[in-house]
Amino acid sequence: MKTSSSPSTVVRSRPLLGVLLAASLGLGSGACMLSVEADVPDVEVTQHDVAFQGIPGASLIGDVSTGMTFTQDRPALNLPKEIDSTVQAVKVELRAKSGIQDFGFLRALRITMAPKGADGEPVELINYEKAAGAVVGATLTIPSRNPVNILDQWKAESAIFNVQVEGTLPEQAWTIDIVAHFAGKVSYKY
Repeated sequence: MKTSSSPSTVVRSRPLLGVLLAASLGLGSGACMLSVEADVPDVEVTQHDVAFQGIPGASLIGDVSTGMTFTQDRPALNLPKEIDSTVQAVKVELRAKSGIQDFGFLRALRITMAPKGADGEPVELINYEKAAGAVVGATLTIPSRNPVNILDQWKAESAIFNVQVEGTLPEQAWTIDIVAHFAGKVSYKY
């Protein structure tokens, strides 16, 4: 299993910033009751250049599996206890970067996420199995079958992602970008 720390990009959703600003203004105004609710439809987090080692002789062996782990640092999401939130992984996109032309070789993929340094089981973001006869290109979009609330993993300053792949894997090294799409809901009552 390989560990990587390639650069990541976080694209923040502006509606969340508006909700937090409205909540803080309400607190400062001395209002008796404040209730704010907002949906955050798409927050995109990209991990660039996730590298996998090639598997020499893989074309002769057939299906094999391998995995790698990377850590993604980000600002901690320290929300006041009055804010009730949910964050769910909606889908994951894989984008071929180098060493491969497409994801036709990939038979199965599983991605989990866990807050760094915390106890407990990792949360499964994606569990993919290629459908018989499916044609896959240089981008593979995988919807989450059963999105679960990953707020605790999201609130940590860093998270550990584990990526397991299976198929007739490339014999040469290959890199991909992993783009995770999250959605959330924020409620604030004071």
